[in-house]
This record gives sequence, structure tokens and C-alpha cells, in this order.
Amino acid sequence: MEIHLYFLCNRFEALVASHLEPEAFGRYMSIGSQKNAHGYVLFFEIDPKLKSDYFRLSDIAERCKPTADGKPKRSKYISTYRVLEHLDLSVFGKLYLSTADGRVLALEASEYTDSDDKTIPNLYEELCPVPPMVVSMLPPLEFTKFMTNQENAVSVPRIFFVDMLLSREESGKLSGDLPYPDPLHILDCIIELEEAGSKPTKTVSRLPKTTGFFRTIRRGFFLGDQTGLKFYKFPDKSKLEVEHSQWWRSASQSLIS
Repeated sequence: MEIHLYFLCNRFEALVASHLEPEAFGRYMSIGSQKNAHGYVLFFEIDPKLKSDYFRLSDIAERCKPTADGKPKRSKYISTYRVLEHLDLSVFGKLYLSTADGRVLALEASEYTDSDDKTIPNLYEELCPVPPMVVSMLPPLEFTKFMTNQENAVSVPRIFFVDMLLSREESGKLSGDLPYPDPLHILDCIIELEEAGSKPTKTVSRLPKTTGFFRTIRRGFFLGDQTGLKFYKFPDKSKLEVEHSQWWRSASQSLIS
């Protein structure tokens, strides 16, 4: 059986080997495993030819083999510590989004052009290796460079984050349809950032719990470091409704997706 490598990248990070194809793996992680207490699952497909001095891969065929009755090995954890920083951008394939009831959507990496980026507040939820939600005046590429700059007092080697909706009414308040638990606090953070001038980011929450997570995504997901940036564009609503209707229905109906 073919061995796939997957990188779990929200709530915790892990490199996992599995005989399951991506959709089956997503279903298993969402609803077939007692280890996942609740909610959606995000994971990348990693190049199965991965070479590494950090991860123990030499005996993976022996450790990830079918069960005694011939069934595929659903998951074999290779590492659960400092995984992202030891995976070069070149080994990342598709990003998979699995809803709480196991519907899976695949996103391809595409080129991100920041020609339309403006100096306006952005709302980012950092997903790995750290979890804060922040507002930032920096567009995605600059935010990535800032967060992975080792000359800063606080930095990470590599970062994975999502760009979230931050639409505002004419009065300046956040739109009433955004499902954030404390919109007034987010607005206070935006105002503080706008008034500060030179301050690039402001933490909204250290451990965010976003209800209806998939319904809050704006442009998509970003993965990057000082060497580059990968962009995984989130489909617009019309495309979701027509081409991915079952996934979107699941994502829209679940309060924890």
C-alpha cells in the first residue's frame, strides 16, 4: 500500500504517515478518531519523498504497515514537536480543509500578487506553530516577513495563518453578520493599531475560538518564511455553492466548523 505523509496544522502540529487517501484521511481525523475532540481539521499533503535529518523516516515502511487482517494503517505519528520549522516550503502540496462531519475540500497553492494590498487593518488567525489572532496593518507577505524575522524580539522560523473577514459598516463598527465572539474588542484593537501609527500588529486573542471558522475566511491561507510565500486561495461563495455545495453546506451549518 502507498504511504502518504500529512502535516496536521491546527490546534497542534504533527507529521503523520497513512495509507489513506487525503479525503479518507480527513474523514478519519474528523469523525473516525477519538483523539480529535471536536471541530474541523486542516492538513497538508507532504511530498512522500521527503528527506530529513530531523524526522525518523528510514523505517517508516516497517512502522506504517497494514494491520494483521490486511486493513490500511490509518495513522502513524512520526513527529509532534517542532514539525513546521523542519519542513521546507518545497515539500508542501495541497491543503485540505475537513469539516466537523468529515467533508473535505482541497486547495491548490497559487501565486499571490499583492498589487492590490493597501495599508488597512487585516485580521489574521495564526494557525501554526503559534495560535494567536491578531490585527495587523501589514499585508500577508510583509506580515510573513515580519513574523519570521529572527532579528525581532519574538519570531518563528516559519508560519501558517489565515486571512479573515474584517468588513465594517459606515459607522466603523464590524459588520453584524461576522460571528466573532467579541467584536467590540476586535474594534478596539483596530483603533489602537490605527492610532499607534508605527505599531505593525496587535494581539486580539492568545487562544481564539472562532465559531463558524470556514465562514470567516477572506482571501485564504498563507504559508511562508524568509525565503518565500505559498498562497492557498479560498473559493468565493458562488463557487462554493455551485462546485463544492456539500462541503459548503457542512461548513455553513456546523457551529464548530
